Amino acid sequence: MSTRSPWQQAQMAGSQAWAQRSPREKALLLAAVLLVGLVALWQWALAPALQTWREAPARQAAFDRQSQHMRQWQAQAQGLQKTAAVSRTEATQWLEKNLSTLGPNAQISLQGDKATLRTEAAPAGAMAQWLRQARESAQILPVQAQMQQAANATDNEVLWQGTMVLRLP
Repeated sequence: MSTRSPWQQAQMAGSQAWAQRSPREKALLLAAVLLVGLVALWQWALAPALQTWREAPARQAAFDRQSQHMRQWQAQAQGLQKTAAVSRTEATQWLEKNLSTLGPNAQISLQGDKATLRTEAAPAGAMAQWLRQARESAQILPVQAQMQQAANATDNEVLWQGTMVLRLP
């Protein structure tokens, strides 16, 4: 009866099998084990690290762009928080003063804390700029819009017509 563990028995059997091999077989087996070890090292350690290293500049650039956008949004949010309150009178004066940028047919009508803007052929770029300035300068926000592309729009310029309800401060 043997008092050896299965591990010890397997180790002894392996030693005996190794001792029975010729020097040429031993060299070939060592070369095969070394080759399998190198392939495993490449597959699970070096190749993933090399791929990560190659992708790092592109990922860093993407993270930098994302970080820049987040800083811009943060600055914009802080800017909106710091703006002083604008009175309703100042807001209506701003509307009347800047209405001409939306074209000669733009009209504004005031009713309480809301203003209704009507346009017939407002350029899209001018409309976007006007809305941004209305939000930033006069704290006017669009509440409802029913806008559609004007029929007389050209290929070079998109024109909008319709109504927009704006909330005054």
